[in-house]
Amino acid sequence: MLPNATITVAESEAADYADVVPKKQLLPHPELRGLAAIRNWLAKTLQEDCLVEIDDDLRGVIPQLGKAKRITDPAVIAELIENGHRVAEDLGIGVFCWSRTANNFLSDPTFLPIRFVQPVSCSFGMRGAARNRLWDETIPGRADLDFTMRTMLDDRVLLADMRFYFDHGRIFSGKGGAVGIVSREGFEAGTRILYDRWGKYIGRKRPGFMRGQGNVAPMSIRVQRHNPTAKQVD
Repeated sequence: MLPNATITVAESEAADYADVVPKKQLLPHPELRGLAAIRNWLAKTLQEDCLVEIDDDLRGVIPQLGKAKRITDPAVIAELIENGHRVAEDLGIGVFCWSRTANNFLSDPTFLPIRFVQPVSCSFGMRGAARNRLWDETIPGRADLDFTMRTMLDDRVLLADMRFYFDHGRIFSGKGGAVGIVSREGFEAGTRILYDRWGKYIGRKRPGFMRGQGNVAPMSIRVQRHNPTAKQVD
């Protein structure tokens, strides 16, 4: 558990955590359906200027440059988060996050250690005006991508530090979160909403397996925030 982190669980589950989480760090939330509703409740309830949200299935942080070992020390992970906040604050950027893929062939952190476009999911921070940006609760299973697109529209960029991969395992491979709550039909409905709302700026990839939903088509962001003619200089 990260130092001084607030652990948010449903009121019906609070007793299960009481023996392992200090009382001052445990924040029960009302019975809400869906992660977007919980995120909105947190945004309205907590008053800090910066709000960092990390899903409870975080396994560790994997450095993407060199041969450094997986980071599991909570104090070190907290330092990485604080560093991300400080950089975002210095640059006046509202949303910051880290790599969502361990595949260096795709992310290429040596060439682009910092990116300004990436889906917001699992581990991220919000500050400034973005701190009050609410999530659309009407998009089943896809609210994170809609939040990312509205960040691209309102803030123009976000800050993604590709040097560190926050490892949550395969999306929808666990037992909690949206697994069992959002059906395959829900994902398809959310997909249609995003296509209608964002049009050509949303792309669909080859369908992949999501636990409980079968094959569901992942979606990508087609927003350019750097010059495509820029090349690596050796």
